[in-house]
Parts: sequence; structure tokens; C-alpha cells
Amino acid sequence: MRGIWIAVIGVFCLISAVACTSAPLVTFPEGPADAVTSEPADVIGPLHMRGRDLVDATGRVVLIHGTNVVNKSEPFLAPLENGWLGPQDFAEFQADGLNGIRLGVWAAKLMPAPGVIDTDYLAEVAQVIDTLTAQNLWVLLDFHQDVFWGMPSWATTAEAAALSPSAPKEIEAAIGWAANYLSPRSLQQWNDWWAQTPVSEGRSAIDLYGDGVAALANEVKDETNVIGIDLINEPFPGDKFFECVTSCGGRYRQAEAMYTSLTARVNQAAPGLAVWWAPFNIGEPFPDTPAPGANIGYTFHAYCYDTDGGQPVQPAPAPSALCDAVFGSIFSAAESVSTRWNAPTLLGEFGASQSPLNATRTTQLADEYLMSWMHWHHPGTWPEVVRTQLVRAYAQATAGHPISQHFDPATGVFNFRYQPDETVLAPTSIVLPAVHYPDGYSARVTGGTVTSEANSGRLTVEPLPGAAEVRVRVQRSAPKA
Repeated sequence: MRGIWIAVIGVFCLISAVACTSAPLVTFPEGPADAVTSEPADVIGPLHMRGRDLVDATGRVVLIHGTNVVNKSEPFLAPLENGWLGPQDFAEFQADGLNGIRLGVWAAKLMPAPGVIDTDYLAEVAQVIDTLTAQNLWVLLDFHQDVFWGMPSWATTAEAAALSPSAPKEIEAAIGWAANYLSPRSLQQWNDWWAQTPVSEGRSAIDLYGDGVAALANEVKDETNVIGIDLINEPFPGDKFFECVTSCGGRYRQAEAMYTSLTARVNQAAPGLAVWWAPFNIGEPFPDTPAPGANIGYTFHAYCYDTDGGQPVQPAPAPSALCDAVFGSIFSAAESVSTRWNAPTLLGEFGASQSPLNATRTTQLADEYLMSWMHWHHPGTWPEVVRTQLVRAYAQATAGHPISQHFDPATGVFNFRYQPDETVLAPTSIVLPAVHYPDGYSARVTGGTVTSEANSGRLTVEPLPGAAEVRVRVQRSAPKA
């Protein structure tokens, strides 16, 4: 549903768009890009939630820059081969500083019949996780669906199945495939879902769906690099959609009941395994929901312009202004939920476009808010003007409290500030991708010292004794004459 609520918000945002300018396109600097070494992700699992932070086994605050890998056709799981998750892909992930995968799990495949779990499919999921763990990658498991595609067929009532799956043509022409969320069938499917209408032997689709969630949790409970389960991708409010533009409290109370139920199933199957709650992609997220408890994170999506299309060219001023407003609102709302819940926040999807507009502002805001992210989709599809925004210098693991970070892909300048924690024995680890530093880099540290080799792709820093704050500044080296 990447486009629906954008169409609603965009009408208001475009009023001020004409006075704004677009951010300039950025390409990688010329050079062989071999001066900086490619280093594996600095991962020491397991990862756990501590207040608003994700923290590794050493106590360092971790940021994740990753990608979605979701296969929406047979075998409904990313294959272990190049172009998906093969050796070439892993080499690219490492070189680009990616340390996370949002791995799609298909509920219809996992739960072929009410109360039935496909254990072979679970074993295949576990095999992929083991491969990703061996590559030092964090894994977020994503129960994926789009317009109920991905949900088991038994989750659709006979009443809903008899309705048309097509949206009004006028709406489809305006916002594309996501308009099908407003089809008669989709609206009824989601209304039945939230009403917990019985679908088999008196059990609702949500209740039966919980069987699969619990089975997956049990399967991965000992996987050190699994950072949790994204319980449902992009839930939709059904016929309350238009109400949700301004107020969605009633439907959110039903969503909270669903998430609470599914979280309890995870807690029972795999105590300590984290879960992630996602909002509706319209209106204020979880407006009345109190802090839901431990091991619960907030995951959200950010889409704006030319999704599933676009061109790698300079965006016009109007959509740039629109997206600045949209993305600013989305991140501000996410920060509000994270603060209210005292829970970590993760941008689970963004991009899905050849236009750099969808990556430029989102990655800037993620840096500003010190949030982790998973881009949609695989890096092999990124044009250069998008890739320059996604392949970034960033503090992957901080031995203390991160204060701020900023990366300029045009100049290669990276600034980072943090308050050191003397109880954390591992160093602060900063990713510096080679493509941004073809002739190497220089690093200046105030309040600490560099402990890594010159031009390492992973800059490590130790604080000086008694330092209250450490500041790191990295600059691109000038080309050799």
C-alpha cells in the first residue's frame, strides 16, 4: 500500500512545493575504490532491546543498514544463489557496509491449512538464517503480505471471496496497484480480520495466524542473529481507511489486541525473542496505545514518490517538497512512538524506486534520528544516484551513547559524536565504504584514539580515559597526483 496515503497527504503538501528546490544528484568519486579495505560487519550477537536502543552482546548500541529480501513467488523464500543470497551478494553487502536482512516469510506457505504448519518450509527458513548468520548479518523475519496476497486462502471468508478484487478504475489510475486495498474484497477481508470473524471451527484468522507465528518463533529461538519477528507487513484498516486520515483510534484498539495476542504467542514459544509492531500507513500511528512492554519494537515504512518505477534523474521541486514534508512527518511520528514506548525504532521499508528522491531524505533523517533501516529492495537493482545515498558511512556499533551523526555522500565527510561508556570493552566501530573513499580517508578524533589500521573499512575508536564525549571526523583523501 505504498501509494495510498501519499495521495491524500500530497494534496496538502504540494501547496508549498513550488518554492522549493531539489537536492543535487550525487555520484561516486572517480577512482579504483581499492584504497579502503572491505571488512565484515561488526556483529557480536545476540542483539537485545535496551530502552530505545538495539544493543549487542558487548553492550554497544547497534545501527542496522540493510535490505529487504522478499520472494513473493515459489518457493516463497529467498534462494541461496547469486542475485538473491549468494556469495557475490554477500561480498557486495560487506563492501557496502550492509549488516541486516529483512527476510520475507510467507504465511500462506507456512500455514497451508487451518492449524497445519509446513515444517519443511520452517526448516528452509532456518537454513537461510544460518547462512545469513555465517555472513555476520542481522535478520528480521517479516510476515509479508500485500493486499492480502501472502495470507492463507483460509483467512478469507466466503463472503469476502465472492466480492470483486478490483478497485475503482479512477483510484487505480491515480495511485497504481495499491488502490486494490480499496477493492470490495480487500475491504471485507480486512474488516473480517479485525472483527475476528470465525473462519474454521470457531477460530478467527488472527487466532490461527498465531499458530504460524508461534511455530516460527519456536524454530528460531536459538538463532543468535535473529533480531525478532515483524508480525505483519503493512496491516490495513479496511473500511475505516478514510476515518484513519484524521483518527483511527477504534481500529488501532483492535490492532493492539491483535499484536498483544500474537506477542503472547511468541513469548510462550520463545521467551526473550523480540517482536516488532507496525502501524497503518496512514494517519497518526498508535495514537492511544500505551507502552506495550519489553522486547517490543516499532517498525514503520516511508514511501512517497514514483514507487515501483521512477527514473534516476533530478527530481522536480514539487515532488521534492512533497516528500520532504511526508518523510519529515513520518519520522517525527516514529520518534514520538519510540519515545512514548521507550522502544527501538526501525525503518523496515523505503525506496522501491529508481528515483533518488526516495533514498536521499530518508537516509538523512535516519542519520538525524539515529534509526536503523532496511531498504526495499536488493542492492543489485540500485542505480548509482540511489546507491550513493544508501551506501553510507555510519556508526555501526557504539561503545556508549550516540549523540549525532552526519554523512555527506557528495564530499565523503562524516561526523559522529558519542558519550563513551567505560563498562563497554569493545571499541566503537564505524563503517567507511570503499566506494566513497577511492584514495583513502583521514580520521580526526577528539576525546579518543583510532585503533584500526589505516584505511580500514571499519574504523575503530577507543575513548581516552575520563573523556566525557568523543568526536570523530572523517574526510576523503585527495586523489594522488
